[in-house]
Amino acid sequence: MKAKKKTLTISDVRVACQEIGDNINDTFKKTGDLKAAQGAINAYRTAISAAKTQLVYKKLTGKPGEIKFLED
Repeated sequence: MKAKKKTLTISDVRVACQEIGDNINDTFKKTGDLKAAQGAINAYRTAISAAKTQLVYKKLTGKPGEIKFLED
């Protein structure tokens, strides 16, 4: 059994949503299930929303100096 991973920061939430999206996307690729595709899109949408929140926070505070999600 895997240890539980806690999401303490918005970065943790974003990463968790990306991982969920990736896992569900793998299911879609294997099965072609459109509900799985929809679930992956929703998880990615939530990750993008979290990144937007990080950008607003950065604009207000100047921190963090870099957001890796937005880098190549």
